Amino acid sequence: MKSNSSVTYEIDDLEQSVRELTRGALDGFPLLRNSVGLLFCYSDMEAGELAARLAGAVPFPVVGCTAIATMERRDGFHAIAATFTVLTADDCDFSVGLSGPITAENVTAEIEKTYAAAAGGLGGEPGLLFALPPYLLEIMLDEYSDTLNRLAPGVPVVGGLPSYNGSGDENLTLSGGEAYGDRMVILAVGGNIRPVFSVQSVAPGAVERKRRVTEARDNVVYRVGEQTFTEYLAEIGMPVEKLVEGNNTVAFVSNPLLLEHGRAGSEEAFAYVRTLHEIDLEKGTGTAIGRIPMDATLSVCPLHRDEIAQAALDGIGTLSEKIGAGPVGYEFSTVLAVSCIGRHLLMSPNNSAEVDNILSRFPAGLTLCGFYSYGELGPLSSGERSVNFAHNESLVLCAF
Repeated sequence: MKSNSSVTYEIDDLEQSVRELTRGALDGFPLLRNSVGLLFCYSDMEAGELAARLAGAVPFPVVGCTAIATMERRDGFHAIAATFTVLTADDCDFSVGLSGPITAENVTAEIEKTYAAAAGGLGGEPGLLFALPPYLLEIMLDEYSDTLNRLAPGVPVVGGLPSYNGSGDENLTLSGGEAYGDRMVILAVGGNIRPVFSVQSVAPGAVERKRRVTEARDNVVYRVGEQTFTEYLAEIGMPVEKLVEGNNTVAFVSNPLLLEHGRAGSEEAFAYVRTLHEIDLEKGTGTAIGRIPMDATLSVCPLHRDEIAQAALDGIGTLSEKIGAGPVGYEFSTVLAVSCIGRHLLMSPNNSAEVDNILSRFPAGLTLCGFYSYGELGPLSSGERSVNFAHNESLVLCAF
């Protein structure tokens, strides 16, 4: 596989945007037998019109999403821009599936239909799935990873939820020249593809903050220990009353929930992160985008700038080692990155620090493309088979 990327900072004149994106990605870059495009654009752009114009300008399918920030190899971090990456290969197949409108009632059926459409367009089994679910708080991100694990056991998934500022802009997935607020996109890749991954998350916090989840349902936590969830937050010094006022995104992403509990067949505790998206003082509850299981150990673990910067170095270092140890004769071309918006927001005013650190150790000759997400999809290590998971506050790097 070969890849090439481009960027435009023109967010108003979309005709000019498409000229810059196509010229930067395609001039001097010959297409092979099969190709696909990945478009990540600033959430305050006219994303639907941009997607339509770009789809009409290239001879292959284009998928993507909106984001509050993006990244690519040449210029690094982009806060107000659109990036376009072209993947092309003689020995890989690309196939796109698009869901119908997704609701809490039909989410499983829609994932099944979308996967069937994407996988059915390949000449064989998929070797990688790129999945972009819609951002719908009533649907846990775990629904997508759990269902894809069942439908395609052992097939790694990378992707995440689109993001936006929430101030008049839009949160959308893109496919076929259209933009959607409630539809899932899956790009299935088959043939000669051997992806490797690195996932960096949040380190465990102080023992005194830890409590057992004694009442929870799906992505809502009601009680921890003998307290309501909001009573627990107040006890550890969180300004609970202020968290329900105005824009609380930064407060939530800078204080993620760390959950620890045993995994089936293992005595070792499995730790992962959930970001709060809402608290209810009257009910004493907290709502996350991902599942909060009963009997897990819960703690609030403040995220710090130096941890984010170091995780980027660790992540690209780990990925580079895996690339170096990859299959004999296989040539890596691309790194796809999905990072949590919290990692971007907390680095302010030095928002580019994470991407700068990735590029400081980036493997020579590879293309970087990626976006900042409300929730990340990526695999967990589980023997020789890939088990996919819904991550929060994480940096997911996938090389292929």
